[in-house]
Amino acid sequence: MNPDKLFDYLEGKLSPSERAEMEERLMSDSQLQRELAIARQIHADMRDSREILGVAGPTLEERGAVLGRRIAIAFAVLVFANVAFGIYAIAFMKKKESARRSTEQNRTELAESLARSATVALPTPSLDVDEIKFTAPVAEQDKLANKVIAAAKEVGGSGTKGLADQQGVLLFAEVPTARLNDFRDSMKKLGATVPSSPAEPGAGEKAILQVRIVSAQ
Repeated sequence: MNPDKLFDYLEGKLSPSERAEMEERLMSDSQLQRELAIARQIHADMRDSREILGVAGPTLEERGAVLGRRIAIAFAVLVFANVAFGIYAIAFMKKKESARRSTEQNRTELAESLARSATVALPTPSLDVDEIKFTAPVAEQDKLANKVIAAAKEVGGSGTKGLADQQGVLLFAEVPTARLNDFRDSMKKLGATVPSSPAEPGAGEKAILQVRIVSAQ
């Protein structure tokens, strides 16, 4: 808005209709409210200066020029503040995204490390150990391995899955000897080829069974 009109409003020089229009705009225009606040401060400073020096105040043109310059400076400061905040927000979001990616990478590396450690910790496969064998497509092998581990847990034992390779998936199931036959039966229901090795139940003992899932030919 024209700075002269703001000064006229502050000095009561507007007509009733213009004053009503100005006040109506002030109720909804936040930008105009800021301009009026700046004009009011400048008007007060100019009035104080005239009272102290005892001289006539600046002309209307001079007041308008001063007000225009000060409003321009104030707006420039607001724009700079908005730009600075925007740059800070972008930098903060990039830093947050980088931290998230780093966390995900660390989790992936940890999972791979644990999988490798589990493979190393598994007992070495032995030809003397009876092996339960499944034949399944590659896409279904992981799901089938989870079912084997779940079956071991159902009989009070546990299962460990190693890393898959070109030959398939190798698992080791540790189950109570007393529930060994139950576990074998559950493997048969899942479609496994189970060797006919008689179980010798023993109190408090556990047996380790080798389970292999290979690809269908």
